[in-house]
Amino acid sequence: MSFNHFNSSTEGELYSYRRNPLHEHSFLIIKKQEDRKRYEPIGDYTVLDADEDPSLSEKTVMNLVALLNGHEDEVIDLSRETDKRLYYYHAPKRQNSNKTHIIFYAHEEGKGVSKENAVLAIEEEFYDELN
Repeated sequence: MSFNHFNSSTEGELYSYRRNPLHEHSFLIIKKQEDRKRYEPIGDYTVLDADEDPSLSEKTVMNLVALLNGHEDEVIDLSRETDKRLYYYHAPKRQNSNKTHIIFYAHEEGKGVSKENAVLAIEEEFYDELN
């Protein structure tokens, strides 16, 4: 799926994303409100690995949005674009927070220990839609 195809296919969808204007390596995950005229942020995806190709980061966010919209068949296979394996860890619930935090780790073959790659923070009520 291309960026243009993704953008046109999500125009009428409930969930979408935007680049975070406050952080260069972050994306806001947004949900269309009931009035269908505005979007509200429900989470964010922040890339911690400054060396990661920005287009790869954006495709990862596109995959998360496709899952939120129930389009598992539109998930982009990123395995050919990187020689890294991506793992994730469901962080313990933070006190006084309504967000679920998922920490992504990348492991390069033959490079030893995996390193933190990104953090997804999403409101708990929407996390179940990713599964």
